[in-house]
Amino acid sequence: MTKKRKTRTVDKSEYRDFLAKADDFASMLDLALAEGKWNSAGLQAVHAVISASDAVIVYYGGVRSVELDHREVVGLLHDIIGEAAATAGRHVSRVIAKKNLVEYEGRSITHAEAREMAEHAKRFLEWVTGMLPRE
Repeated sequence: MTKKRKTRTVDKSEYRDFLAKADDFASMLDLALAEGKWNSAGLQAVHAVISASDAVIVYYGGVRSVELDHREVVGLLHDIIGEAAATAGRHVSRVIAKKNLVEYEGRSITHAEAREMAEHAKRFLEWVTGMLPRE
């Protein structure tokens, strides 16, 4: 049985807005990495995968997650897309797993952690881009 997830109905055309945000965050992710700003890079990775998730879920499902726990988006991806989202969902999970560290804990993330988050975010964005029409 599929879990009842908290969503809000969104016009399918809004996927473009979420994809544009994801692209913006990805650009800033690259800049932060180039400047050695690991915490900023990690935060950009988090925002990129959240916006990219919204883009693909809005396009295929006409809804957007309104869960407080961003990890729930992985389940919603699976609910909407199915097994085709399994690998992509793992990329999202890897980035979201570090969200609390980046945003709320005292310790800064390391260069290696930032690069790992960036790699997962970029792989997810590639998958999303392949799933969506570009105009």
